[in-house]
Amino acid sequence: MVAGIGLLALPGCTSHCGDDGLVWQQADQPACLQSTETETATTADDSTGQPTTDTPTTDTPGGKYCKDADGDGFGDPTMCSDEMTPGSVANDDDCADDNPNAYPGAAEKESDTACMEDADEDGYGDDMPPPGVEPGTDCNDDESSIFPDAAIDLPGVCAQDSDGDGHGDGSPTDPDVPPGDDCADEDPNTFPGAAPNDSPDACMTDVDDDDWGDESPAPGVMPGTDCADDNANAFPGAAEKEDMQCKEDEDMDGYGDDMPPPGVVPGGDCDDLDINTGPGFAENEVDPTLCRSDVDMDGYGDDTPSDPDAVPGTDCNDDSPFTFPGSSPNDSPEACMADEDDDDWGDANPEPNVVPGTDCDDTNAGIHINCVMCTPGAATCMGDELHICNDDGNSEEVTDCEFGCDDVDGKCWDPLEVEAGDSICVDIGMPAQLNAVAMGGDGMYNYSWTPIETLDDAAKPDPLAMPLGPTTYTIDVSDGSGNMASDKVSVYLKGQALNLDPNICTTYDFPYEADLATKWVWNDNSKELCQTVNGKGSALFCGWDLDNATISGTFAVKTTDDDDFTGFMWGLQDTSHFYIFTWKQLGQNFNACGGALPGGMQVKVVDVADDKKDPLACADLHVPADTANSKLLVSVDDFTTAGWKDNTEYLFELTHKAGGEMTIVVKEKANMALVAEKTFMDTTYPSGKFGMYTKSQISACFSNFTASCI
Repeated sequence: MVAGIGLLALPGCTSHCGDDGLVWQQADQPACLQSTETETATTADDSTGQPTTDTPTTDTPGGKYCKDADGDGFGDPTMCSDEMTPGSVANDDDCADDNPNAYPGAAEKESDTACMEDADEDGYGDDMPPPGVEPGTDCNDDESSIFPDAAIDLPGVCAQDSDGDGHGDGSPTDPDVPPGDDCADEDPNTFPGAAPNDSPDACMTDVDDDDWGDESPAPGVMPGTDCADDNANAFPGAAEKEDMQCKEDEDMDGYGDDMPPPGVVPGGDCDDLDINTGPGFAENEVDPTLCRSDVDMDGYGDDTPSDPDAVPGTDCNDDSPFTFPGSSPNDSPEACMADEDDDDWGDANPEPNVVPGTDCDDTNAGIHINCVMCTPGAATCMGDELHICNDDGNSEEVTDCEFGCDDVDGKCWDPLEVEAGDSICVDIGMPAQLNAVAMGGDGMYNYSWTPIETLDDAAKPDPLAMPLGPTTYTIDVSDGSGNMASDKVSVYLKGQALNLDPNICTTYDFPYEADLATKWVWNDNSKELCQTVNGKGSALFCGWDLDNATISGTFAVKTTDDDDFTGFMWGLQDTSHFYIFTWKQLGQNFNACGGALPGGMQVKVVDVADDKKDPLACADLHVPADTANSKLLVSVDDFTTAGWKDNTEYLFELTHKAGGEMTIVVKEKANMALVAEKTFMDTTYPSGKFGMYTKSQISACFSNFTASCI
């Protein structure tokens, strides 16, 4: 019979072959390349004795089909052929094909691969198996309750734990098994420490799991102090407001049932099913020790309790904490009246069975007689409250004014707002006229602009600005009522190349990355910024906003090394809230960043709602799909699947309108050929800082960027 030899093994292909997320290094490791090479084997032909060549097969390792006599799914290595026959399997891994309990992985708690015997199916291999079977650590493979580490009191020892409570049998059935500390290994409720409130070490029984031991356990078990071990509500100290005797407290009000089950000490609770009924609950009654019901917790007992065993009190409405004897001493110091507004006058129109008082408006502490209390239709401010009198003059509608109350006109102030206007573009060296318009509030406005260094007067609404570069000015407005409002406006200098010096801008390396820290280098002569380290995802942004404007400039990857990400961020509020455009040269399986990442351009919006629950991750920026913290705005299929070219300069232009419309245009600089153009909408961030972005890509460079107004 001619045996085929399968695929050649590839020595030297190790874990270092996978992509590290930084650079592709497989090209210079031939051992890591997939191979389809095969060998052929020659044997003497059975009839001619001449060498023959057998065609290799890849159906099973070595092309073998082996007999599986014991039906455990593993084949006898001594009974194999090239042809599949009934009862054969495509492996030769069985060390004992006459034993269905012995096969690779049978003792899964010891090894997933070792060929052991596990007759009792406890996951551990027999320590004295038949010849040819690898020994395990199970000292008794006929009893599933005996195996290594079965008992916490016998660590590392092959012990018996029949009831599965983690403690070894004190009298094991196998004389070769050491005894443990379990005094009743047939009862999972009995073991040392079962009743820690009685003893942290003694072997006791706790059936009801209340941490107290049964006072009448089975023979051989130490008694505890639980008078009813089948009742989790009965144990010593259950009625903690009475004493530490073994009582029952089913409603958990701290008082024991006065008619408990046999063997349980009676308490003083006349209704142990009602948490509102118990001795001393109505502390304001003449005898506060009696067992009464006090649903509204006003200190007075219900005069008609639902439980016939509860002593009636004097509360004529036990559902209302405003109704009790003496609630309205100005009307009567003893009568059971209602006083909702707490003015000591009783409601003139109370619930049934409640004594009427003389308060004609029991919802207003300022009115109890003459309930015509205001001028019909009048609007009056009381602090920040607007009171509007009804047409009958006996009731007011009260509104809480969030931004203050206008006492002159009788209305709430409108919300304080301020508008700083659209972005402004001026020639280099020329001033920009700022103009803030405040609205709402009480009209007593105070203005404060920042930064103040390039303003002629930061305290007026319309200062002149002389910025040296693109600058975002913030206007903060307050009024006499303490309300605050804020807005921003950006000023750009026409044609001025942006200064992207890392010494004056902000560099941010995303903390979820484990790669090398990045290094941004700025050339002031060429106005070029380059990322010089093949490292973690990083952004560089400066202190001005892209606000209803267009930004454009040149970028390139000036190397042939690697194929990862270059791009831009804008609308940046902070490093958890922004838009991001990324361009990858080639697709790859980037496991550390969420899986398969395509080549080409895409745009996402990142908005981290809860940084503790769902912290920002690499996948939020790069996975071509929505994530917990991001939304895919433009996919590579809608933008372009083409990757960037090595050492090729591109022109990048982004127009970001305040209404949410954005347009990105990318062209090859040398010939102005259009690479991609896309217009899309999103209103998450109407403005925000602009910055450069790279991930795992060395020599990504950005130069001659300028900003202009729309």
